[in-house]
Amino acid sequence: MTQLLAFDAPAPSGLRGLLEFDQAVFDALPMGVYACDAQGRIIRMNRRATELWGRAPELYEPVVKFSSAFRIETPDGEQVAPSETPMARALSTDRAFQGVELLVQNPDGRRWVASVTIEPISDEHGKPIGAVNCFQDVTTEFAQRRRLAEQQRTLDLAMVAAKMGSWRYTVADNICVYDEHAQRLYGLTEARFLHDDEGVKNLIHADDLPRMWECVARAVDPAGDGRYEVEYRVRQLDGRWRWVSAWGLVEFDSDGPERKPVAISGASRDLTERKEAEELQNLLINELNHRVKNTLATIQSVASQTLRLAPDLHAARHSIEARIGSLARAHDLLTDHNWSGANMAGVVSRALEPFGKARFDLSGQDLQVSPKHALALSMALHELATNAAKYGALKVPDGRVAVEWSETVDQLRLRWREHGGPPVAPPTRRGFGSRLLEEGLMRELGGRTRLEHHPDGVRCEIVAAL
Repeated sequence: MTQLLAFDAPAPSGLRGLLEFDQAVFDALPMGVYACDAQGRIIRMNRRATELWGRAPELYEPVVKFSSAFRIETPDGEQVAPSETPMARALSTDRAFQGVELLVQNPDGRRWVASVTIEPISDEHGKPIGAVNCFQDVTTEFAQRRRLAEQQRTLDLAMVAAKMGSWRYTVADNICVYDEHAQRLYGLTEARFLHDDEGVKNLIHADDLPRMWECVARAVDPAGDGRYEVEYRVRQLDGRWRWVSAWGLVEFDSDGPERKPVAISGASRDLTERKEAEELQNLLINELNHRVKNTLATIQSVASQTLRLAPDLHAARHSIEARIGSLARAHDLLTDHNWSGANMAGVVSRALEPFGKARFDLSGQDLQVSPKHALALSMALHELATNAAKYGALKVPDGRVAVEWSETVDQLRLRWREHGGPPVAPPTRRGFGSRLLEEGLMRELGGRTRLEHHPDGVRCEIVAAL
């Protein structure tokens, strides 16, 4: 585990809180995190940061500054000097950086793409005293975007070679004549099309009509340059919508005050694949941001409530480490399945792993659950098992726990039953685990929980909507 070295000088108050934060929390984060002081020396880092860098730097090292990456390049392959890295620029300009992508080479030669987000830290007077860098490996996403860009360029060349689809619109009669390629793009069965208000309502998406007419008006303006370019959706014969890019040049009659638009000659191409790729990229970025924010919010909530309810700091530290460890195991399971969900048997098995699987009797249907269910149920099972290890069946050698799950009418039903342990008495106070089971699950999964303290063992039934 990465350790924090002793201060070589009094740390500014804005950094001391960061330096004194529990290292276990940092090490449980799924991204690399490190902090620099105003001189660029690395003063704090987590385990993921050293894994990504491929080495662990000495803290407060005056030579290795701003980052411990062996070599940093721009996405185009140009080397970036340490003094020009985003961290160095953030410290010198007190400016935040969001989602900057850089190529990183490790000491062993491995090359990967980092997405970097940096937030400067200032003291109570607004003076910059350091910065925090959160970074992660986005090599796969970067490669996908490169492939999409290359595919788009190839598609553009192919469409040029095929001459795409051409058309000519005459202003006097509002008639647009399409060649056979353009007819296929626009879902038309005839070459001549009446391009008036009524005609385009049935052809072009209503949300795109104002933009299309605006571009036409600007293009045919005698005082303009006569260039026409617009993107819109057109209805196909089967009712689907296709994204089309249309561009052209206006033919004018006469010059000067008598100049009048006669026609627009142009071409169109299919943009559907590019638009779908852009939507997918935006979806992936939004999902990643959402996932990171949710993870940090969960960690913050766990730490806050644990500290508030724990009897002392030692107990609080142990509880926080265990709970974040449970959350990290659930994240690992979901990552193995590309965050599409997880098998219920895997969720239960991962959650109970630290308590010894031999003490549990597991049975249930082959059932897939969503990422939200996997995370919430992992935390709930961790709290039940922790309570059993402290006070219930897992406290004695002969104690056992039965865990069953099933799906009925769009509901997940999970049962926990302890036996063979010491006599159980109802608790005198509600701790973090009880609050999570009785309130948190209902709020998170739209279900209900029944927790019973039978003398022969704790019983719990969780019902969640699927």
